[in-house]
Amino acid sequence: MAYSPFRTFPEAAQEAGVWVRELADLLGCEQRAAYDVLRATLHAVRDSLSVDDNAKIGNSLPVIVRGIYYEGWNPMKMATQLEPGALSTRLLGLMPSTVSADEQVLVKILKLLENRLGDKLPARLDVALKVCTQAMLEMQLR
Repeated sequence: MAYSPFRTFPEAAQEAGVWVRELADLLGCEQRAAYDVLRATLHAVRDSLSVDDNAKIGNSLPVIVRGIYYEGWNPMKMATQLEPGALSTRLLGLMPSTVSADEQVLVKILKLLENRLGDKLPARLDVALKVCTQAMLEMQLR
């Protein structure tokens, strides 16, 4: 089948829309807030990983979500290896206030990624979000 942007772009936009709507349903928020949460999460994780890890994660994401992931990224800038608690704190600080109050926000984001990517969920992304979730839960217990 020949490449046709008239088929490819609408399908990619529709798939990205599904991601945002599904996250909005999981978080119980508006789609704009869900988009902001998805973007903040992807950027925070991206900025704490190596170039190689980012390439692996980016390759597993749908085309428009991949664009969101790489938006504004400078691969020449060294990744900041954040401690799990610092990464979860940074993530919560980037999220809209309507969502950051949800204690399960990172669990819900991980659920979205598991639902959408299934077996294609990169191990590094999975581990990063699980560690963030655990650190956030520990902070709440203090």
